[in-house]
Amino acid sequence: MMTEEQRYISDDVIDLRELFLVLKKRKKLIIATTLLITTLAALYAYVIAKPVYEAKAMIQLGEIDGEPIEKLGDVKAKLSYRYKINDRKVKLPKIKSITIPKNSKSVFALTSHGYSQEDAKKTIQKTVGEINKEYKEKTDVYVSNQKMMIKEIDSEMKQNEKRLSEMQKKIADYSNKIITLKHEDAALAGIYAMQIGQKQRQLLDMIKYISDLKSKKQELELSISPVKIKPTQVVGDIESLEDPVKPKKVLIVIVASITGVLFAVFLAFFMEFIANLRNESTAK
Repeated sequence: MMTEEQRYISDDVIDLRELFLVLKKRKKLIIATTLLITTLAALYAYVIAKPVYEAKAMIQLGEIDGEPIEKLGDVKAKLSYRYKINDRKVKLPKIKSITIPKNSKSVFALTSHGYSQEDAKKTIQKTVGEINKEYKEKTDVYVSNQKMMIKEIDSEMKQNEKRLSEMQKKIADYSNKIITLKHEDAALAGIYAMQIGQKQRQLLDMIKYISDLKSKKQELELSISPVKIKPTQVVGDIESLEDPVKPKKVLIVIVASITGVLFAVFLAFFMEFIANLRNESTAK
């Protein structure tokens, strides 16, 4: 007599045997379904789907007086919103991603996708141009203010240089008078000598002030030079792979084949289940 455990094992063996019998019975269906799904996937991957190319570039954010025009975090948030980075509905060519290297203050990476290498590259170039256009007004205002300050310094320098020239003439005049009055009126000559000393101290202060103005002017001129004001630009070359990044043809076919097998097996058991129901219905 069979024990309860032996009966369970026997049932399992019978069930497993029945499963293999169903698969054997429906093998043509399984093979045909798998081949159909795999063929459709291959047709899509190799014929229907358009190849998508990728371009990458490192972008140097524009600078004003040697400092980035804007914080990189703000730039990334603004560009991500503008170009709808996470929206799959945006048509190609488009900006695919924006990343900021660790500890970077002015350099970020742009990745674009397009139906050709040229489209992907042009998308990055267009984006850089749009960034420059946006920041141009801010840069122009800064340059205009700096030039206005330079103009004011030039005016101030001219006035002080004129006063300096007049003071030098005054000192020379006093010196001549001292020579003339040295023997005739020693007291008056002494007064002129005191005035010369006072004027010379003023002269030194004025020379220092003019020197400071020149230094300030040089700083302002440097602040609007190409060294300190830079447009947003691509660092190096825009890199683009010769082979498309999408579709991943081999992967699509492999996944489709596996999916096709699973679906075909499910379909075989489902059809067997329907057939058994009909047989039972007919028998009744």
